Amino acid sequence: MRILLLTTFFLVSTETLSAQGLGGIDLKSIRVDDLSDEQILGYIRQAEEKGLTQSQLEDLARQRGVSESEISKLRRRIERLRGGLSIDPSTSSNSRNLSRTTQLVTQEDVFGALSGQELPDLTENQKRIFGFDLFQTESLTFAPNLNLPTPENYVLGPQDVLIVDMWGATQQYLELELSSEGTVRPENLSPIYVNGLTIEKASEKIIARLSEVNSGLKSVNGAPPSIFYQVSLGNIRTINVNVVGEVARPSLYALPSLATVYTALHAAGGPTENGTFRDIRLIRDNKLVSSIDIYSFLTDGIRSGDQHLKNGDVIIVKPYKSRVEMEGKIKRPGLYELKQDERFEDLMKYTGGFTSEAFKATVTVKRNGDKEREIIDVDTEEFESFMPRDGDLIEVSGILDRFSNRVIIDGAVFREGEYQLTDGLTLKQLIDKAGGLRGDAYLQRATVYRTGEDFSQSTLPFDLGALNDGSIPDVPLLREDVVRITSIYDLREEYLVQISGEVQEEGVWPFFNQMTVKDLIVLAQGLKESASGALVEISRRNKNSSSNSTAEIIRLSIDEELSIKGEDDEMILEPFDQVYIRKSPGYTVQQQVMVEGEVVAPGLYTISRKDERISDILERAEGLTQYGDAKGAILIRKTEFSDAKSNDEISQEYLQQLRQKVLNDETELKNISQVRLIERLDKIGNKASANTDDDRVGSKFKKELIEDITEQDSLIKNIVIQDNEPVAIDLDRILQQPGSKFDLIVRPGDVISIPGKLETVRVAGEVTSPLNVRFDSEYSFKDYIFQSGGFLQTAKRGRSYVQYPNGERKGVRRFLFFKKYPKIEPGSTIFVSRKPERNGMSAQAWIGIGSGLATIGLVVVQAIRLTNNN
Repeated sequence: MRILLLTTFFLVSTETLSAQGLGGIDLKSIRVDDLSDEQILGYIRQAEEKGLTQSQLEDLARQRGVSESEISKLRRRIERLRGGLSIDPSTSSNSRNLSRTTQLVTQEDVFGALSGQELPDLTENQKRIFGFDLFQTESLTFAPNLNLPTPENYVLGPQDVLIVDMWGATQQYLELELSSEGTVRPENLSPIYVNGLTIEKASEKIIARLSEVNSGLKSVNGAPPSIFYQVSLGNIRTINVNVVGEVARPSLYALPSLATVYTALHAAGGPTENGTFRDIRLIRDNKLVSSIDIYSFLTDGIRSGDQHLKNGDVIIVKPYKSRVEMEGKIKRPGLYELKQDERFEDLMKYTGGFTSEAFKATVTVKRNGDKEREIIDVDTEEFESFMPRDGDLIEVSGILDRFSNRVIIDGAVFREGEYQLTDGLTLKQLIDKAGGLRGDAYLQRATVYRTGEDFSQSTLPFDLGALNDGSIPDVPLLREDVVRITSIYDLREEYLVQISGEVQEEGVWPFFNQMTVKDLIVLAQGLKESASGALVEISRRNKNSSSNSTAEIIRLSIDEELSIKGEDDEMILEPFDQVYIRKSPGYTVQQQVMVEGEVVAPGLYTISRKDERISDILERAEGLTQYGDAKGAILIRKTEFSDAKSNDEISQEYLQQLRQKVLNDETELKNISQVRLIERLDKIGNKASANTDDDRVGSKFKKELIEDITEQDSLIKNIVIQDNEPVAIDLDRILQQPGSKFDLIVRPGDVISIPGKLETVRVAGEVTSPLNVRFDSEYSFKDYIFQSGGFLQTAKRGRSYVQYPNGERKGVRRFLFFKKYPKIEPGSTIFVSRKPERNGMSAQAWIGIGSGLATIGLVVVQAIRLTNNN
């Protein structure tokens, strides 16, 4: 009755106990079925805050006219909510048949011993035992469904709750709980003993007693009853069951009274590796009630022997008696437990039968004898009578990977493959089955490869053309014969042609009969514009061994319309011809140089002629500004080793920008020219730009040669090969003497940089304080060194040098004991070199030298003595 504390909380207020409840509601009209779960939970919290006792709430509820049936309904609703199970009020009001629950244990505790836990890792042996994982999964718990109608054979016991619902002339709802003595007691009536009765018998007994105070429950003088009733089972009791023997967790388990043997086995974790699955026993009152064979459930879905448990029942799992292993070509390999009278045919039902690849004529049984093992061959006719023994290993092998009636044909036929060897099948018939010969079949010779009984290989060549016209007899075929029809193309070199030079796509193409130069150019996606007015050179293999030439050269001309001139348009190619499309002699693409810095019009300038010089470019740039410093001008030029492309062609980046502009066109429907333009841009998007002079083989060879020399010669300082290098220029002389030797010819990719006015001199290297010093025309080299604190002791003064803004360097000159230091200009850098480090000789080195001198002296003395003696 502990739940009753919460059933009448909404019937009282904190200050006055009026005839109406909270909110002015008539308590007599309240229906529990109309309340939502949220309302009930809110009322629970209010009642707990008031601190009202159970007896106070019961008395107050009855005083305010709340019926016992409504209190009972609310008690059940709260019980569901406390257990975390929400119910639908609409369903309750229609059926009044609330879900059953157990009172002492939750569903997770009873049915889900593994629920919420990770499944145990099974060993390899456990995985092989048939049915072992049945009780290891949480998705199959064998939990009884508490929402089903009460079984007719259900026997009542203490703690069961019976629900008596009456309607008609009177409305009454009773919950009758069986006491420990096995009785129920309706209000104002004596106890009724129903322990051990079924629901049907108990219902008759209870209704008979209630009819004493409700005469409408019985028929009077032939008139039908005025009160209708229904008796059902509400809350069910909990029973205690012992699970012992070879189970994972032997123990005493509290289970609902609707639980069966399978429910208890799942709660106990099922049989162990040594436990039986074929003879699980249910003991009740020290007597064997039933024996459960789990294999019947695993194979047929029938839970044979399974029964509802009673309080005090014992389930015992004994060790297995006979277990055999099945492996090979069966559907469920593993370990199987057999009963005493079961035979091989019964075992095959448990395994699911043979696979489609199994050799069914004979199975092999490996058996443990008294002293050693033995092998037994079991033929098909013995399957029904052969009786396996404990420890047997039964192996089912597969059929042989060979064919009893196969022949194969491949090569120059329309349907290569495997064919059935029928009686009297001949070679010509097989060729007809394969769709006949292809046009490229080599008719002079074909071969049949034959396998002998001893697996030796032999060949049977034949004239295919003679076979077709009947000049030679047909050849009968045997099992595993392989007929190979050779293609004429398998017997010769593949015919190819090659094209390179000024075409859109260089490469090798397959040769076609009557193929012309124009056809090959079309395959290569056409000519480039640079091919206009150029020559076509065809290199052809020389097939005349007596000729002195190594190849035949054929020359054709291309007109300005990018077409082959005259009759040469239909020049027929031969296999292995190599076609070269030369670039037009006068064709060049735009090439630029960059002018930056203090010029009037900086930017990119296209080279207009091959002998254009720096002065010409600066003249086009409108000369230097008033802030430009000609002495600091420098030329940055790409080396012959540079891999970077010059900006002499429309770059891929610009092509992608154009493509994006067309795609971003807001026109909903693009015209056909825009669509085709996008397709062409996509096609050339990944192609590299045309080769320039920077791609010459000679330049690459020079680079590799320099790298090789520096790697092999340890005396040469490692040379860093750069893509761009500065070139020292004298811009004052260039501007004063245009076209002179100082005025260099510009090259594609050159950068002419004109700095602003320079006013400082940098001093670096082995000086006390390296820094930038203001330029002073009166200062000499040493004055700038003095401004930086002077030379360090590690300075090598004679190796000092000056680097001018244009990149030129001048070092200190020597004449006898005199030194001439270079002139300093604005923007120069004075660099003082470091003396090389000298390592002093160690004591061991001095000892070695002394020992060597002593040895030499001793030899000289001995030589003098020998000379004097002679």
